[in-house]
Amino acid sequence: MRFPLIPAFLFGLLIAACLAAGVWMTEGSLLKAYRGILESRFAIALDRAAEGATHAASLGVSLDSQEETLGAALRRERALDPDILGMAVQDARGRRLYGEGLVPDPTPSGTLRKTLIDDLGLPFGQILLRYDPRALETPAAEIRRDMRRQAWPVTAGAAVLGFLAALALRAGRTRSDGGRGRLRLPLALALVLGGGLFLIDHQALRIIDRTLNPLIETKVESIGNGARTLIDKALDLGIPLGQMQGVPEYFESLRRHYPELERITLDTAPAAGIAAGPGSLVLPVPARGAAAAALVVTPDTRQAAAQIHGLLLDTAFLGLVALLIGFELLSMLTQTGAFRRPLDAADPRAGPSLPAEQVRGVLFVFMMAEELNRPFLPSLTERLLPAGAAHAPLLVSLPIVVFMAIVALGQIPMALWSESLGRRRGLMLGAGIAGIGYGLCAYADAYAGLLLARALSAVGFTLVFTSAQGHIVDQADPKARTAGLSVFIRAILTAALCAPPIGGFLAEHFGGGMAFLGAAGLCLAALCLARAMMPATPPRVRPRAARMAAGTLRDTWRIPGLRTLLLGCAVPAKLILTALCFFLVPLILAGEGHSLSSIGRVQMIYPLMMVLFVPLFSRWDEAPGRDPRPRQIVLGGLVAGLGVIPVVLWPGLGAIMAFLVFLGLGQALSITPQSSLMAAYAHHGQGRQSAQVLGLFRLVERGGSAAGPALAGALLGLLGPVSTLALFGLLTTGGALLYGYGQWRPASDASGSLS
Repeated sequence: MRFPLIPAFLFGLLIAACLAAGVWMTEGSLLKAYRGILESRFAIALDRAAEGATHAASLGVSLDSQEETLGAALRRERALDPDILGMAVQDARGRRLYGEGLVPDPTPSGTLRKTLIDDLGLPFGQILLRYDPRALETPAAEIRRDMRRQAWPVTAGAAVLGFLAALALRAGRTRSDGGRGRLRLPLALALVLGGGLFLIDHQALRIIDRTLNPLIETKVESIGNGARTLIDKALDLGIPLGQMQGVPEYFESLRRHYPELERITLDTAPAAGIAAGPGSLVLPVPARGAAAAALVVTPDTRQAAAQIHGLLLDTAFLGLVALLIGFELLSMLTQTGAFRRPLDAADPRAGPSLPAEQVRGVLFVFMMAEELNRPFLPSLTERLLPAGAAHAPLLVSLPIVVFMAIVALGQIPMALWSESLGRRRGLMLGAGIAGIGYGLCAYADAYAGLLLARALSAVGFTLVFTSAQGHIVDQADPKARTAGLSVFIRAILTAALCAPPIGGFLAEHFGGGMAFLGAAGLCLAALCLARAMMPATPPRVRPRAARMAAGTLRDTWRIPGLRTLLLGCAVPAKLILTALCFFLVPLILAGEGHSLSSIGRVQMIYPLMMVLFVPLFSRWDEAPGRDPRPRQIVLGGLVAGLGVIPVVLWPGLGAIMAFLVFLGLGQALSITPQSSLMAAYAHHGQGRQSAQVLGLFRLVERGGSAAGPALAGALLGLLGPVSTLALFGLLTTGGALLYGYGQWRPASDASGSLS
């Protein structure tokens, strides 16, 4: 069998692109970590100067009257660190009072600020510090050079290896391989791309060891130098070393404030000198008399190790994301003509690609656009609110609420519109509208503008979603529809797994606007992919009677058992997902100081649990005997609802991660039987249109998605985050019990009010 070079070239190019993305994101994480540690070193000087200014202000000395004492402190701090170019003091109105060195106005990049707070908690001024940009630029250039020196050979070698592997495997199936040829390219991708990412992570570890540990030692030395200046000042005032008061207490406060500092002691010895243990720094003190004195400071190596482990976790997550994206792009490539022609030639039984496979790549790329904003949208909205806005938590939730409400209300009209336009044309139009909306979000500098842009994005999102779903449901073969909907869900979950870390990375390093522009670019890519991969479908116009029937849902609502399924399970599941996972969790983590990249990684937990366990739990439906679906639905609701207990009892990052694990487990357990029961209601609807059942299901489900953030925002302002989490857990648990009661009560009451 002849295998053309184009598919092999595309396969190698895919590996190179994924590795290049991994290198870029890993490099960004290293640079951000270096900058954070460097600026925390300069923040020590700001803290010391601010402490003296705040103490003087508490005694009634105004900031402009402290020029002599505070100015001397600024000169002392600048002399301690040659990378500090200047420090300045300004009042609460931003008026420059005095300074030391060069701090231009307006302040350039590389300027740090420390707000001065009085005894009443009100700001009364600021201290500015400008550091030498070369302190960051030179090491940053070295990190980039070292990273790319290793990355380019690895990327090029992996691309060539992937090209040769594709040629060797011939990427096709023979009649006798039993379909095993389908796994050859994914396995080759995993091996080549995984090996390349491992080598890149190894290089990142070497860079971390070479750059971060010395930087932490420099920071600890800066802490010791600050303490030494106070001792020198006391000696200049004639206070002997042995008579200084409060020295151990001061050292203990330094150790508590700076976790990088393991130990600091003031040692005296004969003039021969003072010996220090391994890893400790000796800072001589010019003592008076024959005895020598020195400060001995010891860095805490555990802190350096923790930062290194955090960065390695970053690179591991980014590598996993690159690998998952590679699998999805490979699946998309294999649906192109260059790949499929060899398949058809190898296996005469191979027919045209399934409708779900035609739309899977398009849907994956488009869904990534919306999932990018999950880590940063609540905190971005909070920054756009006017100062002192009433009901702030509720207002923060509105961009999510507006989006979800439009998606909920637009399910039926957008489905009909996409049918009249043709599925491909509807999907392309929706992607274009959503892309414009995301572009407007990138440039929104006011709260109202963000709301309007999110509403436009929601219109496009709904049209894309209903067009893609309709493209699958339109197929005549029921087996193709069932398999297609499974592929449809997997594409959405994989996008939810891959996009949040990337969105958090982009927002953290380049701002939320750049992340929204990336979303707009993904929409454009989805539009082009739909044009290339989906077949053109002729528009269909339903008769007026059919359209009227599709909008009449009253009879559908009366189907026995449907109401308890919707209100007890479907709505609470969406409420807890959007209210907590999409809104409250990012807001809580941002308030606790976690980075946007960390928030994005945390938000991977829920879709990861879904991807891993939905296929496993879906096999339970095949068990013989009594229908297990109601038991699965109830158990899933209980697991998801009770998962809030760790956060209520032990608030913190670990508890939130445990909650997301339980939420993913519970919803993975219940989503398949819930969808199966809805399909059964649609099929056996006693003459009712199946579209009515599915339309009602989507309407109620999406309505819960819209109501969740609004309810969480209102409760957050009244009760606080912990109580809000507890109430949503109770609501989900109660809904599951309500549904269970409706299923297991006596058969004579089966048509009662609960149904």
